[in-house]
Amino acid sequence: MPEIMTLKDVAEYLRVNERTVAKMAQEGTIPSMKVASQWRFSKEAIDMWFTSQMQHSARAAQGRAPRPELSDLISTETVKLDLESRDKASLLDEMSALLADSGVVSSQKRLLDALVERERLCSTGIGRGTAFLHPRRVIGEIVKRPALAFGRSSEGIEFEAVDREPVHFFFLDCATSDRMHLSLLARLSRVLSDGGLIVRLGEVERPEEVVEALKAAENRLITQ
Repeated sequence: MPEIMTLKDVAEYLRVNERTVAKMAQEGTIPSMKVASQWRFSKEAIDMWFTSQMQHSARAAQGRAPRPELSDLISTETVKLDLESRDKASLLDEMSALLADSGVVSSQKRLLDALVERERLCSTGIGRGTAFLHPRRVIGEIVKRPALAFGRSSEGIEFEAVDREPVHFFFLDCATSDRMHLSLLARLSRVLSDGGLIVRLGEVERPEEVVEALKAAENRLITQ
């Protein structure tokens, strides 16, 4: 995805139609600028705006209904601490297989195809050695229950992350609705802003410890 985006780029990135993006730009809802009468958007500004919107959505959703905890969605069956993959294609296959083998999704192929499609738009590597894998669109018909998977690569994988550094920690969320998906991404962003969690995830030796580390990080959020 280019650093300067067109109306079409942003529409595809946010999964809305171009008319909606144009209206948001005209109203000043979304960060934008006009160049020779054409709307242009900074990808960095769009990412920051989108993260802010996710966090707002998550807070609003929390007031309406109980929100699943990350530690409730992850299990020892969906954690792999010794990923074998050495490139992006293999990693997507290995992570999607993790959810399929644990019975979370009924079709690994459909999930894998969706992950590949999402990565073609732009990398889900957010920097600091971390990636948030997810389909471009929620495919609820193959998801038996909402779940979160985690994989760790000791050597790191070239993933075209925003900071150009190898990725070591991979989260994959399988939500049953767009609202839940946005809530999970926002919550992941918040718990991973705790630098101690990243350190801990690099140290754990058993899948159970990943679940415990996420739960502890979420508990710290509550007390902040």
